[in-house]
Amino acid sequence: MSGKSQNIVLLVLFSLSVLSGIPFTEKEQNKAEEDKLRFEIILPNLYRLKDACNSYLLKSGSSAILIDAGSENISGQLKEIGVTKIDWILHTHYHRDQCLGDLKLKRMGSSIAIGRLEKNMLYPADTISPFKISGRFLLNGTLTDSTFLNSTGTLPTKFLLNGALTDRGRKMEPFEKPGVDRELADGELFNWNQYSIRVINTPGHTEGSVSYLIEVGGKLICFTGDLLMKGGYVRDLYSMQWNYLENPGIDSSLISLQKIRVFEPDCILPSHGGMIDDPNEDIRLLTIRLKEVQKSLQFERAGRWNWSGFVQVSQHVVQDCGTTSQIIIAPDGEALMFDCGSEFTLNRLDVAKKMFGIKRIAIIIPSHWHYDHVDGIPAVADAEGTKIWVWEGLAEHLEFPERFITTCRTGRSIKADRVLSEGEEFIWGGYSFRVYHNPAHMEEQMGLSALIDGLKYFFIGDGSASNKDSHVRSALHCYNGISLATGLIKTAQSFYEADPYLCLPAHSNGFATFEDTREEFMNWAVETTDAIKALLPPAHPEMGYNPYWATFYPAKIKIKPGEKVRMALRLKNCSYGKITGKFRLKSHGNLNFDNEVREYDLAPGEIKDFSFFVKSAATASPGIYIITADILYDNEMFAEFPLGYLELEK
Repeated sequence: MSGKSQNIVLLVLFSLSVLSGIPFTEKEQNKAEEDKLRFEIILPNLYRLKDACNSYLLKSGSSAILIDAGSENISGQLKEIGVTKIDWILHTHYHRDQCLGDLKLKRMGSSIAIGRLEKNMLYPADTISPFKISGRFLLNGTLTDSTFLNSTGTLPTKFLLNGALTDRGRKMEPFEKPGVDRELADGELFNWNQYSIRVINTPGHTEGSVSYLIEVGGKLICFTGDLLMKGGYVRDLYSMQWNYLENPGIDSSLISLQKIRVFEPDCILPSHGGMIDDPNEDIRLLTIRLKEVQKSLQFERAGRWNWSGFVQVSQHVVQDCGTTSQIIIAPDGEALMFDCGSEFTLNRLDVAKKMFGIKRIAIIIPSHWHYDHVDGIPAVADAEGTKIWVWEGLAEHLEFPERFITTCRTGRSIKADRVLSEGEEFIWGGYSFRVYHNPAHMEEQMGLSALIDGLKYFFIGDGSASNKDSHVRSALHCYNGISLATGLIKTAQSFYEADPYLCLPAHSNGFATFEDTREEFMNWAVETTDAIKALLPPAHPEMGYNPYWATFYPAKIKIKPGEKVRMALRLKNCSYGKITGKFRLKSHGNLNFDNEVREYDLAPGEIKDFSFFVKSAATASPGIYIITADILYDNEMFAEFPLGYLELEK
């Protein structure tokens, strides 16, 4: 529909803001926010409201249906366009920014429909905050089944403290669930008044996303949620990683885009960004970009020498193929371990001692904070009198795990006896070592090079390995907390500088590298980084890759009824220019903030903490309370994006 948009779009009035910087009361604040929002006409009887997401309203007389609900502010704007009731909300997917207005609209008589695969994300209808505790609160990123009950005292499902339910990798699920009145199947027709709406399964952004095809005013309109954005981009990569270290959303998006193309819509209306008036061109561009990333990220490790036992790589280096550990043995029998995870038990240590003449584990150096690399440290350290040396970028994460939210978190506090800096060189056991930043798997990962038995080793932890074609590759998972700007390229640079002959990863065979191997890895790292950047919105691609540009610090904290505690919203400017914006703190539970609406500015690359006090009511019930924030970032809204957790004790 290139060139047709001028005939379609009649701009009435629009002003973007769901925030206000004036310190009103809550009621006045909400009224001020609603007054800032206005509908714009796309076609006769078809409107758009730019809110937490683009909400689209299709009108029939004084009734209407919504394609996604955005925030609850939408209900205050209906009167101005002559709408007295929203009959249905049709969701493209379950993410919070699509569903925040559901509960208020449902109380006003609206019904809710969503694709069949995502009905459980909005059901059962319940407000699940505060979460009840039947056991101790695990400050390790996970509430297990025995410790997590919802407000009805029943058990929902496993809940990770990063907004994710573990089964099916759910991210951004609403905390206040509206329930589902109708499940929608692929290909069915949803008939409402004079309109017939076709449901199309279009997985990609989420596993159960759907699109809606409607003829309005003689134009075929397709509502695609977050499948694509204007210009042929996706809003983020991390939502497409439904499985750990895999990218099924990319494969599914390629199929979904072709399904949309077959219908030849005149216009695509996405959940974020501008309307797409040339669908064929934007689908073509996005298909090319997705295929480039898909090609770069195809990765199959070469496997293990064996899957349970110890392998003596050279006289004084042992790889434990049953765990993530490598053991370096000094001539006097003392040993240095690189990684000591949950499966490296004292019994396993006894086996290693007998097999290789190890007298004592003198030093443990963890590569990163995942439980399978560090949870065995306390037991071994207590039994052996072991010293723990930790890279400077990892030290706070290990000692204070409750301050951070991400994946595979350990709940153990592990204090460093010595902090290692990047590039630091040291001698131990007669061997020379050097510390490297190795952030392919996560920003807080290190690598360790060493000259042992006449061989140049590089102990690399997770993320990188040799594939079946003997090429070095890295598997990526955005929710580990990785940087698009530095992750892959910095890792490849560390390989270059370490100049190893043998690399020992945690989960696959050791492999040899040569100059051409390392050069090919660097080229791949640059090409893959460029491909991912090209896939994401040009203004802020880093924000579509690293979901931790906005976090609460500390992420998890304990509080008593009536108590006030200090926290901070930590924001990062991922761009090369100054960023200004606003944020509004919100709570799911009986909590109050001292200054809930703030303006902010960030210099290029700056990370800044914005402190605030949060207070629980004196009558608040024990449980887990959630805080979050709506963040206006460079005129783009990120609704209820960061998450913090407060355990209210008796």
